Parts: sequence; structure tokens; C-alpha cells
Amino acid sequence: MKRELEALLFATDAALTIPRLKAFFPGVASKELREAISELVTEYDTQDHAFTVVEFGGGWQIASRPQYAPLIEKLFRSKRFTRLSRAGLEVLAIIAYRQPITRLQIDEIRGVQSSGALSTLTERNLVTVVGRSENLGHPLLYGTTREFLNHLGLRGLNQLPKLPEIEGLLSDREGLRRFAIQLGEEISESDFDLLTEEPAIPETGNESSASNGDVPAGPATELEVDQSDEPIGD
Repeated sequence: MKRELEALLFATDAALTIPRLKAFFPGVASKELREAISELVTEYDTQDHAFTVVEFGGGWQIASRPQYAPLIEKLFRSKRFTRLSRAGLEVLAIIAYRQPITRLQIDEIRGVQSSGALSTLTERNLVTVVGRSENLGHPLLYGTTREFLNHLGLRGLNQLPKLPEIEGLLSDREGLRRFAIQLGEEISESDFDLLTEEPAIPETGNESSASNGDVPAGPATELEVDQSDEPIGD
């Protein structure tokens, strides 16, 4: 069973949770699966392998060790990377720390329309609809996804950076921009860049175009300041 588990953790492109693993091993208790994973970790450490089992996003996956990251980056140099725009980081930060939250609440915090950035984050599976508000009209509520945790290498939202000053930052436009830059730097350090196999093509004919605050997908060396967000009201 341990070797079968090893094969699954090696082949998967996303962290496998205990419920998902139990579907492959009916009758095997959660404790047994956790013990088998621990045995694999010990085995890899003892034999000094270049990989190990990592836990993030509520699941497990076999991954290379951090010290080999520079070498592996050379292997993927020919692939295209895109980074979230400043608007995207602002919206993502607000959702991460205020979820569940409606689009109107996000707009009020930012002072500009956020539909474009929200659409991009949803398409990239970083945020998703988690329910409906009890307020008038029952607007959609947004929250972060397991993919968000996977990209940051977090086991859960409780591992997000502790920011006691978050309320002050979210009430000030410039403070929010500074926070977005800070989050972007932390995300970049966690290899949060989104990997794409094909050259990015700017979107056309929909609401998630650059005119709504998002930078068209493509390689970037730094975060772009979005000057094109539409102000709320007159």
C-alpha cells in the first residue's frame, strides 16, 4: 500500500487529501495513510533523496527539495510566466483576509470597480464563489481556493502572514497598494508565478480585459500599477 501511495503522490499534479486518497484505498483508515506518508518522508530523508513528501493545501504531494530550485528553474526557462497585476493582488489580498466577501464590499475597500480583477482570479482558480450573502439581493460571496493555498505552499488560511494592521491598510487606498506589493513579494518568493505552456494572448471582447484593471497575460518582471480602474460613482 505504501508503494501504491508513493506512485499516486508522484504522479499527481495537485496535492491529494486524505478523503481523495481513501477513495483509492477503501477500508484503509486515515491514520494508516498518515503513517505511510510519514514513513515515506523518513525513507526519503534517510536515503538523502532530492525529493520528499510536502504537505500544503490540506493534502500531500511528492516534490523536489528547495535547495534544487535554482537548477530546476533552468529546466523551465523556455516556458512563459505571467504575474498578477497590482489590481489582482489587491483583490486577492482583500479576499484572503476578509473572506467570505461580496464584490461590492471589495469595490468599497478599493474605491474602484473590481469585476475585471475578480474575473481573472476566478479564471485562474485562485478565488471562487463560496455562497450568497444574507443581505438584500443575496449577492455572491467569494473566498480563496485550495489552489491558492497550493501556490503559497500553505496548509491552511491560518498560516497566512499575521497582519494586525490589516484593518488600517484596507481602509486606505495607498496602504492597500503597499500591502499588495508586500503580498506580491511574498508570493513571488513562494514561486507563485503562474506557469503557462503557450504564449499568452490578450483577452478581447469580454469584461476581464485590461480596461477593467488587469494587465493582459504575458511575461513581466515587476507588478504593473493599474491606472485604468474605473472609479466608483461620478
